[in-house]
Amino acid sequence: MSTPEEDENGHDGLAEGPEGDEPMSFWDHLGELRSALMKSALAVVGGFVLCFIYATEIREFLALPLHDAWREAGLKGEPQLQVLAMMDAFITDVRVAVAGGIFVATPVIFWQLWMFVSPGLYKREKRFAIPFVMSSVLMFLAGASFCYLLVLPWTIQWLFGYTQSASADTPVIYNLTLNDYIRDTTKILVAFGSVFEFPLLAAFLAAAGVIDHMTLLRFWKFAVVIMFVIAAFLTPPEPVSQMMMAVPMIILFFLSVGVAYLLSRPHRRATEQALARIDEGDEP
Repeated sequence: MSTPEEDENGHDGLAEGPEGDEPMSFWDHLGELRSALMKSALAVVGGFVLCFIYATEIREFLALPLHDAWREAGLKGEPQLQVLAMMDAFITDVRVAVAGGIFVATPVIFWQLWMFVSPGLYKREKRFAIPFVMSSVLMFLAGASFCYLLVLPWTIQWLFGYTQSASADTPVIYNLTLNDYIRDTTKILVAFGSVFEFPLLAAFLAAAGVIDHMTLLRFWKFAVVIMFVIAAFLTPPEPVSQMMMAVPMIILFFLSVGVAYLLSRPHRRATEQALARIDEGDEP
């Protein structure tokens, strides 16, 4: 009678579960989920408070692409952001603090997510915990930076140019509001940061055995359509920023396919070994 070979995780097919794997009731899982959500929420609240304290500095930082685009468009003077209601400045600072709080809390959120699923992972897979959390921050920062340095200036400059060309014979006065500008800016920054997390999400689901590369490839056409819809919804209503968001999303999707292929191999091997044992007449 043949003896199955051990897989990369040091386990004999699927006969043994992950190290330390013990049966848990539904309520145990629910309790762990509640604990993870509470800790993540507290991290967001802490980040919110920190960012609210520095909301003025963050607003000035977010306004820099507007100033750059204003000068590139050849407009006179400096752009001014108007406040139309007494509560606008406060509401704007709250919006800035919420977006900043989510970013600051990103390491805690992903750490809690990893800890929630880690009991179901093999020892080899648990080694990815710290790289997973660090990558979540770096990928979000990469997406937000890409948006801040390229997408925002180009989008604002294109909109200025379009307005000027469409009203060449009529002088145009820009009445930009603080609330609208910060709302649109934070929304698109968070959107780009979240989009750049796609490969990490694929890695997480593949490591947990939820998906593999074939699952993603099977629906790639639908995924591309959905990405263009998401880009149209999250970006200003003009083609430049929509394309600048949709194209990276598509590239990141196919990068996610490669990540899923690499990380789902242990699960595929374990499944193949278990099926081979059944075919040979061994106990599963």
